[in-house]
Amino acid sequence: MSSTFQERLDATQAIVDFARNAGLGQQVVSDPHLDGREISLPHGRVVHFGNCSYLGLEVDARLKVAAHDAVERYGAVFSSSRTYVRVPLYDELESLLSMIVGGFPVVVAPSTSLAHQSALPILIEDGDAVCFDALVHATVQVVLPQLAQRGIPCEILPHNRLDLLERKAKRLAEKHRRVFYLCDGVFSMHGDVAPLGALYELLDRVPALFAYVDDAHAVGWAGRHGSGLVLGEHRLHPKVSVALSLSKGFGAGGGALVVHEPSVARRIVACGGSLVFSGPLAPPLLGAAIASARILLSTELDERQARLRERMALFDRLAREHELDVVPTPSPIRFVEVGESEDVSRACGRLLAAGFFVNVAVFPAVPRGRGGIRLMLTCHHGLDDVARLVPVLAESVRRERSVKPRRPQEPVERTS
Repeated sequence: MSSTFQERLDATQAIVDFARNAGLGQQVVSDPHLDGREISLPHGRVVHFGNCSYLGLEVDARLKVAAHDAVERYGAVFSSSRTYVRVPLYDELESLLSMIVGGFPVVVAPSTSLAHQSALPILIEDGDAVCFDALVHATVQVVLPQLAQRGIPCEILPHNRLDLLERKAKRLAEKHRRVFYLCDGVFSMHGDVAPLGALYELLDRVPALFAYVDDAHAVGWAGRHGSGLVLGEHRLHPKVSVALSLSKGFGAGGGALVVHEPSVARRIVACGGSLVFSGPLAPPLLGAAIASARILLSTELDERQARLRERMALFDRLAREHELDVVPTPSPIRFVEVGESEDVSRACGRLLAAGFFVNVAVFPAVPRGRGGIRLMLTCHHGLDDVARLVPVLAESVRRERSVKPRRPQEPVERTS
């Protein structure tokens, strides 16, 4: 029996309160300066494995200098909608981003979430239909009620089931002009990736099918110039639009949309509600993003990506040696299923006591009873950090699993 919205809110609040009291959520760092590797919490100083800055650029001196220079030139904020006037940093950043993604039009947004809210209602027109992956990011799913109010059917699909997508798209195409598939490039909780090659083949095979991919978690560490899995390993398909993040692997702030036609980019800028009515990216974030883009366009990126891959390979090797059941993924995100929320919290608490901060991943971020430990590997971590983490992680999970049998493995799907 499905829970009411109020019951879901109450359950979420209870979990957040529990995590906060256990020192696992809503914590405040006390460091006067951050280095990206360690943070000081009330429980002590810990190695930070909850950081999505995969390349470690957020503390790079060049980004700091660029942010400072932008403040000196344009102030801490330029408080005017882009609809009226903008600072030239916007044009410079969008030009560099276009170079990174292969020359396609790019629209910078205050965040990836606001990029979704601007783009999807424009890309998806009246008379279209929507299919979305059960695990597509929550910030994409937030837009679905707005589409539904326009009479656009929005149908959920089991995770990464392109075989079902093909059948459903063909059925919907009998009554709708186009069918949009919404998914992630890298799924944020488990770090697994979309079958992009198969998706491109399906787009070629089904004329009515289009796709919108949130590739936020792939930026920086994946693809040529760090452009992610979609744009770094495949050229932008004429029927695909991509959302990127400038605040994870990019190390700055904001989001970006990559579309195939300049006319579409102009329409999103002119009519995208969250772009028109929200404040723009602040000059220091624009300045830092420009500095980051120049690094991604340089040969230095190869060195950073190789450094990250070395840490990922070490983690996976040690996980096998310690018989740690980790969701297999080519991304820097690692997820270890534990079970119920209380089990996850106890396991994460042991890691915290041992000097490692990781993410509690429980309902509603993942299905009930399928909670786990989520951690991110970054260039900030030393190889010794990874080597010390894995045995503690394996023992913490083993202790919880020894208490009661694990649930049978089944396809991972968020409760809708």
